[in-house]
Amino acid sequence: MKKRLKIDLPEFVEIGDNKLKNLFKILLFHKLKFKKVLLLGDSKTFLLGGEKIASIFKKEKIKILKHLISNSDEENVKNVKKFIKEEKPDLVIGFGGGKVLDVAKLAAGKCKTRFISIPTILSNDGIASPVSVIKDKNNIPISHITKAPHGVIVDINIIKKAPIRHIRAGVGDLISNLSAVFDARLAQSKGIEKIEPAALTLAEAGSISLLEFKNKSIKSNEFLLCLAHGLIKSGFAMCIVGSSRPASGSEHKISHSIDYLYSPRKTLHGEQVGIGTIFTMSLQENEYLDKVKKLYAQIAFPHDLKHLGITTDEFIEVINNAKNIRPERYTILENIKLTQKEIKKIIKKTKL
Repeated sequence: MKKRLKIDLPEFVEIGDNKLKNLFKILLFHKLKFKKVLLLGDSKTFLLGGEKIASIFKKEKIKILKHLISNSDEENVKNVKKFIKEEKPDLVIGFGGGKVLDVAKLAAGKCKTRFISIPTILSNDGIASPVSVIKDKNNIPISHITKAPHGVIVDINIIKKAPIRHIRAGVGDLISNLSAVFDARLAQSKGIEKIEPAALTLAEAGSISLLEFKNKSIKSNEFLLCLAHGLIKSGFAMCIVGSSRPASGSEHKISHSIDYLYSPRKTLHGEQVGIGTIFTMSLQENEYLDKVKKLYAQIAFPHDLKHLGITTDEFIEVINNAKNIRPERYTILENIKLTQKEIKKIIKKTKL
């Protein structure tokens, strides 16, 4: 008899208005019991809503501990792990952007403590995934597989306060799934990998919904809800396969290659993979490329190498090096042998 696959998915997801105001009720509704809570954030997010969260628990006579996260690196993970082991909270809440959530998720996972993800921005799909991206001692981002959040709470009122650049980055990260799923299916068709088809369908579903969404006003409630649902579906897809494969292909190899060759970066992860996606989709002759270009134009998404701060020659170096990133992960970059001339031709063709 075939064993059933154990999938580590969040127990609940809450998306909508005023979720922060009703945080305590939400946690009780989902049958969470706690006497001591650790709230993790940064200096900005504590001002944005962290202090409000603390006051909610204090009002209910729940002991609330607060700890600042300064960066998404190994040192911060180590410090939070130590804090959790010493204080032994029943629940860890991460309130912030990707850096805060990645550190909180990995530290809580290693300490086997329930973690609640409350994003303040929608800049990437880590809000519901089992993946934490942490910088090593050389400032290079490394992906770690950990336990998915126990719950995810997205308050649209908080998200609307985020810089528009970060929302665009979230669009780039979600749209990049279309490139990643193409690569995964390519690897599967060649018998190189076996990937759960349902996970790939789920990973691209949110991207397709965003492409087909009528209201492209990037800070409208409707658009943000569509983006949030898409990023969470992407996270769920990663939970199903236990890796980032459904949401990370050739476009992420390009982004990681940029990080390795030209770190530290001022560009956001979602911007890098979003721009890389234009290049990889052109290689793939991806059916969604024209729609992606149209969406980027409608939301003023950055779509050229100038925004990345690299030249054409440097981008050629990035592409040549990208194959060295996760060599076990077969993508369109391994499927097609590109010359310098061909890379320049694609850059010109896609107006990168």
